[in-house]
Amino acid sequence: MITTSSYKDFDTNLYSRVSISKDRGKDAGFSGETFLELAPKEEFFRVWKNNRGVIPEDENTRYYVEEYYKQVLSKLDPAEVYRKLDYKTLLCYEDSSEFCHRHLVAAWFNLLLGDTIRPVTEIKMVDGKLEVVGDCGSRYESLLETVIKKNERMCGFSSVRARYLFDLGEKLEALADEKESTDPEHNYDYLRQAACFRRCDADAAEEEYRARQKKLVSEAKK
Repeated sequence: MITTSSYKDFDTNLYSRVSISKDRGKDAGFSGETFLELAPKEEFFRVWKNNRGVIPEDENTRYYVEEYYKQVLSKLDPAEVYRKLDYKTLLCYEDSSEFCHRHLVAAWFNLLLGDTIRPVTEIKMVDGKLEVVGDCGSRYESLLETVIKKNERMCGFSSVRARYLFDLGEKLEALADEKESTDPEHNYDYLRQAACFRRCDADAAEEEYRARQKKLVSEAKK
């Protein structure tokens, strides 16, 4: 299970904490573990910061989300990153109610990994006790989903999780082809079988997504 928080709200050594800030938490006096692969890039961060109060907030947020996805998240495998950070709390500077890239990371995990993980939640320490703030990533899931669909080849899928699973299957199939071309004496059907399983998972995820969307439309009409 992964959680998120701010440096000031989770200033404790009782739990495993990881900085995902580009400055490694230096301004907060943090000196622990870092995972810079999730840190925003300086150039688009500066543009976003300079545009605060200059252009509409929604427009500026959309710019940040799209650039963060294109330049950071799209380069990473959410399942692999989740495995590396499991049982850790991801830290940055902003309060839980403020826009922060850690909330986008939470939304990314929740969207692409689905019910294979527990939803990423925001936590804090209050008088020495752990408190759950809530699912802060959910407020950005719709926007991030739109950005992913805009920037990725959806392969006929409506669900971003389905497309992710299908892509995993395609990569496994390509790996099998590559290995067989360089090592024809060995059989790599296990990779092709794994690829088939991922495609089946993709179809199931798409079906579940369409059922949820249909239910939402039906409830909205009531």
